[in-house]
Amino acid sequence: MGVPSNAENARVIATGKSKISDRSFNLAVVFESTEDVKGRAVTESTFHHFADYNWDIEKGCPSFVEESPGDGMKNEPRALEDIKTYVRNLALWLARKTDGEILR
Repeated sequence: MGVPSNAENARVIATGKSKISDRSFNLAVVFESTEDVKGRAVTESTFHHFADYNWDIEKGCPSFVEESPGDGMKNEPRALEDIKTYVRNLALWLARKTDGEILR
């Protein structure tokens, strides 16, 4: 996932690095409103961070998840607070018009 070459209104806001190949990759790209397209948008390669299973693994995993649950959120409670802050900030950013007014 990257910024389309013809999208001057887009930018990468989060990147990651493969633990296997050591290559960097984009995690999230945001798009500002334009004259042709009203409203903001975001593309995410990490949709699983928005699932309640990753926020509280005690609730069990969805039927489509085949791998064993991790213990990252239990071992690193700060990670859960970080993702909550990211989601909150993303929601607030998406809800704002370019002039700063909140959409209703």
